Amino acid sequence: MTEPKPVTLGEVVAIELEDLAYGGDAVGRKDGFAVFVSQGIPGEIVEIEIIQVKKSYARGKIIEVIEPASERINGECRVSEICGGCQLQHIDYQAQLEYKREMVKDNIERIGGLAEVDIKPVLGMEHPYFYRNKAQFPVGIEDEEIVTGFYAPGSHEIIDTQECLIQHQLINRVIRKTVELVEEYEIPIYNEDSHDGLLRHLVVRVGVCTNQAMLVFVINGQRIPAQQKIAKELMAEIPELVSIQNNINRQKTNVILGTDTYTVAGDDKIVDYIGSIKYQISAQSFFQVNTLQAKKLYDQVLEYADLNGEETVIDAYCGIGSISLYLAQAAKQVYGIEVVSQAIDDAKENAKLNNIDNCYFKVGKVREMLPKLKSNGLNPEVIVVDPPRKGCHKQVLETFLQLEPARIIYVSCKPSSLARDLEQLTAANYEVEEIQPVDMFPQTYHIESVAKVVRT
Repeated sequence: MTEPKPVTLGEVVAIELEDLAYGGDAVGRKDGFAVFVSQGIPGEIVEIEIIQVKKSYARGKIIEVIEPASERINGECRVSEICGGCQLQHIDYQAQLEYKREMVKDNIERIGGLAEVDIKPVLGMEHPYFYRNKAQFPVGIEDEEIVTGFYAPGSHEIIDTQECLIQHQLINRVIRKTVELVEEYEIPIYNEDSHDGLLRHLVVRVGVCTNQAMLVFVINGQRIPAQQKIAKELMAEIPELVSIQNNINRQKTNVILGTDTYTVAGDDKIVDYIGSIKYQISAQSFFQVNTLQAKKLYDQVLEYADLNGEETVIDAYCGIGSISLYLAQAAKQVYGIEVVSQAIDDAKENAKLNNIDNCYFKVGKVREMLPKLKSNGLNPEVIVVDPPRKGCHKQVLETFLQLEPARIIYVSCKPSSLARDLEQLTAANYEVEEIQPVDMFPQTYHIESVAKVVRT
C-alpha cells in the first residue's frame, strides 16, 4: 500500500526554502517531504500551490513571498517567470555566483567524495546581460500573430520574446526585423502537429568581437518565397548581417537543424575571436555561446596546463579546435580528437586561418583514437578534456590513466558528471589540485568548471 504524501495536488501550504538545486529550483520541505519551487531563494518563507506530486518529491508554484531573501531583486525581463530561458534572474548577480560555487562544491563532496578540494570563487561577468552569441528561436502562430521566443518549461508553448536580455543586442535586432518581413511576405509557419507549413526556427549567430551576424532560416522545404528580396531588405536594414542561410529540416523531430545548409546571400561563415585566435563559424559549428567568458575559461585552461613550449598536449572532444588552437600558442604540439568530421574540417581551416602549424586533428572516438596515438609513440604531458554534458565514458578515463600525463585539465559544464569522473581519476594516482568555476551563463543555473588534476 502506498503511503500518503504530506502534500496533495492543488493544496496551498507555507514552507521555508532551504537550498538551491541544480536546475535553478529552490527546495523546501513539508514534514520532511521535498518540494521544488521555481523562482524561489533559500531562506525565504513562501506560500505555494502544489502543482505536481511524485513518489519522492513535489513541485510548487509561488503564490506569495511571505519573507523575501535579501538577495531577491526584480528582474528586468517581463517574461522571466514564464520563459524557460533564465532561472535565476530574480537573484542578485553576486549571490548567483555564490550559489553556483555551492552547487559545484556540493557535487564534488557528495558525489565525488572529495571534501578537501580547493574550489575557487566563480569568475563572473562585469555586465551579465546580452552575452549570448547564438539564439535558436522556434516560430509559431498564436491568435493569428507570429510569435518567436523560448519554449515555456516542460512544454512546446512559445513565449513571445521581443527582446531577450541574455541575447546579444544584434540578435534581438535581427529577430525583430526578420519577423516583420516574415509577416509582410506571408511566409507559411510550420505546425509541428500536422507537419505542414514552412518556417520552423530562426537561428542567429553573432561574432561578438567582429560585430558580424548570420541568420539561418530552418525550413520544412527547399526555399522560402521571395527569399532574395527578403535577404536584400534584411541586409540593407542591418549592415552587420553578412550571412543569410537556409537549413533544410523536413523531419518530424525536435532536433533544430537538418543536415543540409546553403547560402542565400552573403558569406557562408562569420568570424569571431577568442583572445588573439580567429575562428570561422558556420551555421552548424559548435562555438562557446559566451565569447567574452570563453576567453576567461581558456585562459584558465592555459594557466592550469602550465606549458613551457616543450609539451605534447591532447585535446579530447576538440570540436572546431577552439581550445587546441588556444593552447598551441604555448605548446610544442597539440593533437585534437573529435568524432564529428565536419568539426575537424573546421578545426583544420581555423588552424590555417591563424597560421598555426603545430596542431594535428583526428576524426574518431576519443576512447579509440587515444590507444592508436599511444601505439604510435605519443606520450602527452597534458590532456585537456571538454566532454559533453554527460561527462566522459569510463573507458576514456581509463585510457587517460594509461597514458599517465602529468596533468589532466577537465573542462565541465555539469558538476555531477565532473564529480563522478574526478572520483574515478582520484581512485588512481591522481589528485584534484583545485577547481575554478566560470560563469558562462549568467541568469541561468548552468555553471562551467575547470579542474586541475595532477599525477601524484
